[in-house]
Amino acid sequence: MARRLTRRTATRGAIALACAVSVTTGAFTGTGSAAPAEPDGAGASGRHELTKTLATTCPFAAPVGPLELAVKTTASLPASMTVGQPATIDGLVVTFSLPRAAAQQLLGTGSTLEGGLTFQLLLEQGKVKDTRTVPMTIAATGLPAEGDLSLVATGKLPAFSPSTAGVLRIRVTAPKLALGLTGAPPDQPAEQVTCAADGGQDLSFGSVAVLAAAPTAAGKPAPEKKAVPGPRPAGPQKHSLLDEEPPPDDTTTMVLPLQPNQVDNTSTIAKTGATIRSKPAALANGVWLNITDSGGFPVRSEITGELAFAPVTVSYLGYGFLPISATVEFLPVDYRDSTMIHSFGTLFDGLLRNHLEVVSRLSDVKVNGVPLDAGPDCVSETPMPIDMMGEYDPFGGGFIRTDPNNPDPKFRGFTLPPFKNCGAAEKLSSLFTGQNSGPGNQASARLTIIPLCAEADHRNCPPVTPIPPEVFRKSR
Repeated sequence: MARRLTRRTATRGAIALACAVSVTTGAFTGTGSAAPAEPDGAGASGRHELTKTLATTCPFAAPVGPLELAVKTTASLPASMTVGQPATIDGLVVTFSLPRAAAQQLLGTGSTLEGGLTFQLLLEQGKVKDTRTVPMTIAATGLPAEGDLSLVATGKLPAFSPSTAGVLRIRVTAPKLALGLTGAPPDQPAEQVTCAADGGQDLSFGSVAVLAAAPTAAGKPAPEKKAVPGPRPAGPQKHSLLDEEPPPDDTTTMVLPLQPNQVDNTSTIAKTGATIRSKPAALANGVWLNITDSGGFPVRSEITGELAFAPVTVSYLGYGFLPISATVEFLPVDYRDSTMIHSFGTLFDGLLRNHLEVVSRLSDVKVNGVPLDAGPDCVSETPMPIDMMGEYDPFGGGFIRTDPNNPDPKFRGFTLPPFKNCGAAEKLSSLFTGQNSGPGNQASARLTIIPLCAEADHRNCPPVTPIPPEVFRKSR
C-alpha cells in the first residue's frame, strides 16, 4: 500500500534484502465532490449506537465440539464524516456466551478463561471496498454459580480518513477466537477457533454519510500546505475508499532499505513432536519505515519484506512408534502464482511483532521406508497465520518466536489447519490431518545481518549463506 508521507519526509534509497503483523488496512484512494446520499436510517449529525448479532458456528476441538454462538457486536459510529478528516468508530464491544457444559470442558481444573478475538469490518462505497481487522482482548472471566459463561471482548480501532464522498456502508464478519486458561502452562496453549456466520444472514452493521471537503479558492493551495501538481491525465488511476490517518505535520519519516538478513527458521509440530529446521533463507525487498515526532519519539515503525523457504525433509514417529518421513514446504498464500511470502512487522522499543501467512505442502511421504504417494497438491486447507515477537535491531538482527506464555494469545503459537487434496491413488487427507493438524505449534526465526564483502575481486569473498559452501566453492 502506498504510504502518504508528510512534507518533512526524509526518504532514502531503494530496495535491498532484509527482514520482517497487525491491523489490516486497505489503501483506497479516490476523489469525489458531490454531496452524498443520505445513509440508511441515519441523520446528518451526531453518532449512531449500533448493535448487530450474528448466528455463528464455531468448531471447537473435542471434547467441546462445534458450538452455535450468538455473537453480538456494538459500536458507536459517526452519522457523517468529511473527506480527508480523521474519524473514529468508538465503543467496540463483542459479547457471546459459552454453554455451561462447554465452558466447564474448556476450564477443566482452571478457574478462569481469557484470550483474544478478531473480526473484520467490511467497508463498501459503491464498487470500492476495503477491510479493517479489529483485534480485541477477552479479560479473565470465571464461570458463574449458575448459567452460561458470558465473555466480553473489547478493543479499539485506529482513526481513519475517507477519501471519497458518498455513503460508506459497513458489514461485520464472524470472529476468530483464542481462548485459554488464565496462567496456563506451556503445554496448554489457548485454543484458536475460526467461527463462520450461518447462511442467509444480513451482515450489514450500519452506514455513514461521507461529505465532500470544503473547496479552497481556485488556484490557491490549502492553508499551511504547499501547492502540488495535479494528477497526470494519462495512465491508470488507483481507487480506494480510505486514506490512512496522516501523521502530524511535525513528524519526520524515513524509508530505509535494509542490509540483507539471513533467516534461520525452526518450527515444532505439537502432535508429532517433529522439528522442522528450514534451510537458511534471505529476506528480499527489506524496508524499514520509521516515522518520529518532533521530539524524536516513534509514531509508526514497520519492517516489511519477502522471503522464500526451500523444501526440507522431516522425520518423525507417527502415533509414537511408526517411522515417517516427508518433504515439507512453507509456501505463500497464492503459491500457484507466486514464490515469495510477504512478511510484515511493527517495531517499537527494539521489539518486533512479526506476521506472515503461509500454506503448508507435503510430498515424498514414506511410512517405514515405503513410499506413500501424497499427490502433487497436498496442502493445508487454509493459510496459517504465524505471529512471532522478540528483540530485533534493523542494523544488527535479532531473534523472534512464538511463546506459549505470551499474554497475547496470537503470539502463543500457530495452528496447523487440516490438509486437502492428499493422495494420488487413495484419499490421505484425513490421515495427514489426524497426524499433524492442530493448535499449539511453535516457531522461531533468527535474523542475522549478512556482512557485505568489500573485496575488489568477488572470488575472494567468503561464502554467504544461504548459498551452500560447496556450491560457492564450485563456482570459483
